[in-house]
Amino acid sequence: MYRNKRTIATTGALACLLAVGTVAATAVIPAPAPVEPGFTNDRSATLAKQIKSAKPRNVILIIGDGMDDSIITAARNYELGADGRFKGLDALPFTGAMTTHGLKVGPGPDYQIAYVSDSAPTASGWSTGKKTVDGRLSQGPSTAAEVPGTDYETVLEKYKKAGKRVGNITTSEITDATPAAAGAHINARGCHGPTDMAACASARKSAGGKGSIAEQLVDNKIDVLMGGGKNRYNQATDAGPTALAYAQAQHKYRLVEDKAALDGITSLEDGPVLGLFAGGNMTPRYQPLVATAPPGAGSDTTKCQDADRGNQPDLSAMTDKAIKLLDNPKGFFLQAESAMIDKQEHASDICGAIGDLRELDEVVQVALKFQEKNPDTLIVVTGDHAHSTQIVGGNTDGKQTATIQTADGDPMTVAYSTSDVGSDHTGTQIRVAASGPQAANVTGVIDQTDLFRTLLGRSPSSLPGPPAAKPSISVVAAGQISKSKLARPGLPIAVAASAGRTVLVKLVQNLRTLASKRIGKNGGILTLRSGVAKVGKVTVVAKVTGAGGTATATRTIKVTR
Repeated sequence: MYRNKRTIATTGALACLLAVGTVAATAVIPAPAPVEPGFTNDRSATLAKQIKSAKPRNVILIIGDGMDDSIITAARNYELGADGRFKGLDALPFTGAMTTHGLKVGPGPDYQIAYVSDSAPTASGWSTGKKTVDGRLSQGPSTAAEVPGTDYETVLEKYKKAGKRVGNITTSEITDATPAAAGAHINARGCHGPTDMAACASARKSAGGKGSIAEQLVDNKIDVLMGGGKNRYNQATDAGPTALAYAQAQHKYRLVEDKAALDGITSLEDGPVLGLFAGGNMTPRYQPLVATAPPGAGSDTTKCQDADRGNQPDLSAMTDKAIKLLDNPKGFFLQAESAMIDKQEHASDICGAIGDLRELDEVVQVALKFQEKNPDTLIVVTGDHAHSTQIVGGNTDGKQTATIQTADGDPMTVAYSTSDVGSDHTGTQIRVAASGPQAANVTGVIDQTDLFRTLLGRSPSSLPGPPAAKPSISVVAAGQISKSKLARPGLPIAVAASAGRTVLVKLVQNLRTLASKRIGKNGGILTLRSGVAKVGKVTVVAKVTGAGGTATATRTIKVTR
């Protein structure tokens, strides 16, 4: 703590006393106690420094489809060991839990709760701030699945309207539910392309609607749109040309189909980017290991094997490129989805799910690296719903099991028990974590609709300042003085104070104040005089008052004849 010190020039004995007083006023901070092995120091101050109330300029939303704490733990155990920590996902300073329930179709206006939802209403929840029904994309509930609801504006659309650049990338088909919810509005998630519209007849462009998901995504002029799903864009539109030809002719999209082509894109000056790296979903990092009925697949020594991904970029490369293309003074919004966690969990493929979760962690690291130089960037990492993957005690503890050897060198058995074959969603809360401006809003238990408001930037609050320091004070004076000298020239007194606003010094005898004087907040040298003091004792009382309270120091002086 800073102290204001003065050099005091006075006579011999008093000068020594004043020096002692100055030292006494300086706080001595003891060295911290040594930390015992296995423990860490309190992190409250470090965490407090991370709290920023300003609205973010950039927002990066990273989604692990089907990512809950069970698959995070399984992936961590496998990749790093039980005591390991992911460098990205586990490094985010603010963590909370998020509920994911949706609604059921019905007469309304009060719709029944759907405690287990699919990716369409869950992704719509954070995209629009409103609940909806299974299969519905950024559109409100209604009486039946085939009856459209009211379109809800999304975070991506709001940012686009505000003049920010926007991106939407995934390892699934770009028309799949999670990426589609960011930039499309339709009553059935299966209406990917122009020839997939059986359940969405009124949404056809020829019927006056907004068209298929593929068409809507490019009509929203998303600056960077990348993933799989080329087969959907090769479908013919109602007007004749394919959705891809429509995107290129109508909106000047540049098609990118492999890693080399992606590397060659360096700016958005020549138009938005449409990356289509696979006909359907992109290839997971690892080859499948599909759980089977007990005794299950795999063994105590089974390891996941790398898959042949050909010329497909991985999600971290796509994210890095997207950030570089989107970065600009006005800011940007980017949604990046590691989609094959969910796809491979549905297939009871533990290796496929683990590989895409590892890939998600690499994406978080890319985002954190950007945030280091751009601290006005909010990073949020979460899932859309939970899944039935469970770490269990042995290979008989589930309908389907698979065993692999973790980084610890020990076997880990994972079970799937929602179906005899394959697996499905569950309704439990999931992890949400964040770093950057307004990241503290994800702590505690929130709902996906709450996340919508954080992604858009809430009205900044006033943060409390650091706790006010407690004032301290010391007083130094000669041990005795004669009555005549106390009357004139008076008693020299030195006061040293800190963390105060005012300092009052009084000369008191028998509860009667003989003299008083206010001095500077840091103390100083003063003289108090009194011609009415009696032989005996007088007391110098010095009091400092500040935001952190008050402090008092006294000195007893003998008065002689």
